[in-house]
Amino acid sequence: MTGTVRIGISGWTYPPWRGVFYPKGLRQKDELEHAAERMTSIEVNGSFY
Repeated sequence: MTGTVRIGISGWTYPPWRGVFYPKGLRQKDELEHAAERMTSIEVNGSFY
């Protein structure tokens, strides 16, 4: 049996990650794009009521 393992993060707006995972000077509006280029999955933890 084979399968695919997806590695991802739960959200992407984490100020402590700036300068660590996100390069210094990266605009906050570009953080999702930066994360998506490096992960196979990103969870959007939100609901619509």
